[in-house]
Amino acid sequence: MKLLLPAILVFIFTATNAQVNQPKIQASALPGLFFEQLSADSLVPPGRRNKTRLGDVTSYALQVAIPLKNKRFTVKAGAGFSQRHYSLNKYGIDDIFIAFFLFDSPARTDSFNLSYVRFTNNYFQVPVSASYTLTRPVKNFQLSLGLNLRSDFLMKSNAAVIFDSTYKIPSSHDITMAKSTYARNATKYVVTIQPYMEGLFNVYKKLGLFFQFSLLSASTKLDTRLTTSTTGIFDFSFGAFYNLK
Repeated sequence: MKLLLPAILVFIFTATNAQVNQPKIQASALPGLFFEQLSADSLVPPGRRNKTRLGDVTSYALQVAIPLKNKRFTVKAGAGFSQRHYSLNKYGIDDIFIAFFLFDSPARTDSFNLSYVRFTNNYFQVPVSASYTLTRPVKNFQLSLGLNLRSDFLMKSNAAVIFDSTYKIPSSHDITMAKSTYARNATKYVVTIQPYMEGLFNVYKKLGLFFQFSLLSASTKLDTRLTTSTTGIFDFSFGAFYNLK
């Protein structure tokens, strides 16, 4: 939240004081992958504490893009929706390997009650970004480098749970309590900083297409107890734009 307000104020000041050229409305979708670093909390299965899990994220946004007078710098702001998924597993590939090939090895003695937890977090997103055009602006194509600042405000967190029947046969109350225990720890606000490369080209009159590609981004943690950091490893955004002038 501390970063969001200054970013919005800078955008408003720039948009109201700079001479602009061909402002655009952009609609985009962004699928991506991220690594989630787990904590050593008691809610994390013992064999997965301090380990890394792979998750996925999808964002949809509608933004106003304002190229400044020299056509090199562009600022954007808008609103959207994003959804993140990640999971906890009690058993991993090592357990499968031991079970099938190392018959004399001692059986797992971990009595953690849950074998699987999958999180689905939905957010209201406020994206703000700035970019610099590398190629000389031409009619049909331009290539830019930029930086996204995405603020995600949690709307709802769901946790799907599966109990390990070896250690506990759950009642409906147990399932409800487990879902509530895991879902209520989701952080209310997540901020992501992401450098990107963008290609933009006109298709017909005022209509055009664009894409953004990013190999690395950093986000604040998604959960107050379960996670310590979030690192995006692949994001590819694509969409369409309409020139307002």
